[in-house]
Amino acid sequence: MKKWLVCGIAAVFLFGCAGGSYRISKKEYQARVQVLGVLPLLVDYNSSVNYPQKEALYDLLSRSAAGKHEFLMKQLREKKGYFDVRLLSVNPELTALSLLSGGSTHDESGFPTGYAFDAATVAEMARQNVVDAILVVVFSGERVEEVRRSRTKLETLKTRYSDIRATAAVIDRNGEVLWQLAGPESFQALVLQYPDFDEAYYNKTDLVRVKNISLAGIERVLDEPPDKNGNKKLPEMYRNLFSEIVSGISPGILESLH
Repeated sequence: MKKWLVCGIAAVFLFGCAGGSYRISKKEYQARVQVLGVLPLLVDYNSSVNYPQKEALYDLLSRSAAGKHEFLMKQLREKKGYFDVRLLSVNPELTALSLLSGGSTHDESGFPTGYAFDAATVAEMARQNVVDAILVVVFSGERVEEVRRSRTKLETLKTRYSDIRATAAVIDRNGEVLWQLAGPESFQALVLQYPDFDEAYYNKTDLVRVKNISLAGIERVLDEPPDKNGNKKLPEMYRNLFSEIVSGISPGILESLH
């Protein structure tokens, strides 16, 4: 009951609890965005992360993300909230270099609060693909201050941990951000570090070391074993991310509020 009440109050200010927040009213968004373009998932190689194999990590993430935006596009189409949802056929590496050249900002806890997208790049992509707005999803390496618990839930450690966070934005052809998933709402795509409470316990010390998850461990998170029929499934991380984005920008969800 309390959760629904909180969502109802927040919706008045953010135009929704579904995920992310609108910069304009839902009614105006629906009027302005009838044809939505979906970019390939981008990786910000310039983002700063405390991880010993940073380049290899970003390469692994780029390979994993390749083609996944097709699933996102299909889910948006299934909601039937747009006149059309189109895939944009661009080179993700080159697009990231130009589109994200303005960099991103962060809050005091290290959460990414959004990119200064290059307006000329957005305008050109929108013109070439004849779309009203573009959906951009970016993976970036971040150092975020959080409290994390042990497996027993009894111990906690508050410090800055390295993560891969995903931010998303819908940008119109003039470069205006109409909707955004960022800040504390940004999606925790990959946990790169963990506090080793077991080591501290067995060594009889209060000093808890933060350790890196191996590349092999990260690769297993980015993969998903085939089902019993041998069909390849979309990894859970992408399923959860796409669900949050689709629920946030599918017109009609909060129709009754306007």
